[in-house]
Amino acid sequence: RAPRRGNTRVILMMDIGGSMDPYAHLCSRLFSAAKRASHFKELRTYYFHNCVYGHVYETDRFDKPIRVRDLLHECGRHYKLIMVGDALMAPYELFAAGGSLDLGDDRGTEGIRWLMMLADHFDRAAWLNPEPERYWTGNTIEHVRKVFEMFPLTLRGLGDAVTHLAKGRSYGLH
Repeated sequence: RAPRRGNTRVILMMDIGGSMDPYAHLCSRLFSAAKRASHFKELRTYYFHNCVYGHVYETDRFDKPIRVRDLLHECGRHYKLIMVGDALMAPYELFAAGGSLDLGDDRGTEGIRWLMMLADHFDRAAWLNPEPERYWTGNTIEHVRKVFEMFPLTLRGLGDAVTHLAKGRSYGLH
């Protein structure tokens, strides 16, 4: 009998640059492990810096932009969304329209709204944070945690995130 083929479709979005630089090696290992995993039917990887604003990028050089609205149109609710980042940024990047980017038609949308749009679209989503949990209060991480179920980027945290993704949406987060 042929081996069972996985039907899991995953979107992995990674924050890179700036405050994520100290975690570059750890995130690179996570990215490499995800790429090598053979039990995914599909793995899409995208990059952003600090917050998602209207585009994510196919490469870590921030070229080849993909509009978030197009991505949501292409990918059904059944995809599992994994966000990786420290969720630390200047408050205006989360709450000001357009953050710090020129987005054309999407410039009137705050970063937090883009995150909510992503979290609301996918039935199964989690945020992996490399920052130690003791630093998750009193900054923008608190606001991102209201949108996504957040887990530490540790072995335990990865296990908990996978369990969460297998169960599905936790209602009442937004």
